Amino acid sequence: MVHERIRSLRKERRLTQSMLAEKVGVSAQVVSNWERNYTSPDLEDLSKIAHALHTTADYLLGLSDELEDEMREIKQLLETKGYTKPVIFDKKAWFGIQPDEIKQIDNYFRFLLQQKNIS
Repeated sequence: MVHERIRSLRKERRLTQSMLAEKVGVSAQVVSNWERNYTSPDLEDLSKIAHALHTTADYLLGLSDELEDEMREIKQLLETKGYTKPVIFDKKAWFGIQPDEIKQIDNYFRFLLQQKNIS
């Protein structure tokens, strides 16, 4: 599974084995071995591969079919705008929330997005 996903994403991202190898800090031969399932990346390399291919280690390992870590990308975007810990990412704050409250939050967020698009 890992070898197939590495190869597929590398090609999808239009990277050569050498280009991916450089991003991960290994040789092109190592990448080739991973893709042919001769060897498997260790945990440190798996993390670097996921970062280089803009995906998650869970996706590469087949633990998830979610190709991208959307929450991480949203957090990074907010950090670039100066928001280091928005309440929306406060896990403890979400534990006591009720379904109707989630719906209200979702509706309000959609309203804000509509207003932005109208302007």
